[in-house]
Amino acid sequence: TVDRIVMERDRIARPISATEDDEVTVRRLPLLGKAVPGLEMKVVDPTTREVLPERHVGELLLRGTSVTPGYYKRPDATREMFYEGWLCTGDLAYLLDGELVICGRIKDVIIVGGRNVFPEDIERAVGEIEGVRAGNVIAFGVDGYKGKETVIVVAEVKADGLESVREAIHHSTLEVSGLPPRDIMLVKPGTLPKTSSGKLQRAKCRELYLSGELELVV
Repeated sequence: TVDRIVMERDRIARPISATEDDEVTVRRLPLLGKAVPGLEMKVVDPTTREVLPERHVGELLLRGTSVTPGYYKRPDATREMFYEGWLCTGDLAYLLDGELVICGRIKDVIIVGGRNVFPEDIERAVGEIEGVRAGNVIAFGVDGYKGKETVIVVAEVKADGLESVREAIHHSTLEVSGLPPRDIMLVKPGTLPKTSSGKLQRAKCRELYLSGELELVV
C-alpha cells in the first residue's frame, strides 16, 4: 500500500500507514516475487537508463535464458526492444527487498500537470459507481489544448439513470486525476474491446474513440 499522489508526482513508492488509508490517496499493488533462477531484472530511469534504487518507479528491464531473442525477421524492431542486452519491457515497476511490483505500462500513463496518472486508478474508482459495470471501464489520454493530455473515460453502463452516472464519473475522475474528463462515453455492455482471454484493450478502445466508432447508450 503506497501513497498514490507521491507516486504520480515523484515516481516514488512511499508506504502509507493504515490511518492514512483513503481510496483517493492509496494504491494497492501486489508483490510479485523475486526473479526465478536464470533471470535477472532491474528498474531503470526510462530516459537515462540509470539503475534506480528500491521504491523508485522506472522501466523494468529483464535479461536471462528465458527472455525472447527478439522479433522474427524484424531486426530493427528487435534493436529497439533491447538496451545493452536487456529487454525493455515497457512496464513501470519498482523493487522492494528484491521483489517486483508492477505499476502499469509506460505508454498508458496520462501526464496531467506534471503528474503521472495511472489509468487503472481512474478505472477502479469509476468501476465502483452504481450503474457502471465493474471491471468494464477504460480510461486513456488524448492530446488536448496546446498539446496537453486530457482524460477520456469509456464505461459500460446500464440503461437507467445515465445523467447521474455521468455526473458521478465526472466527479470521480476529477478527484483521482485532478482533471475533469474531456469526454465521458457511456456504452452498452459488451462494447469494450477485449482480448480472447478477457483483458481490456486500452489502445484499441482509444482507436475506436478517435475514429468515432464507439456506440453510445442512447
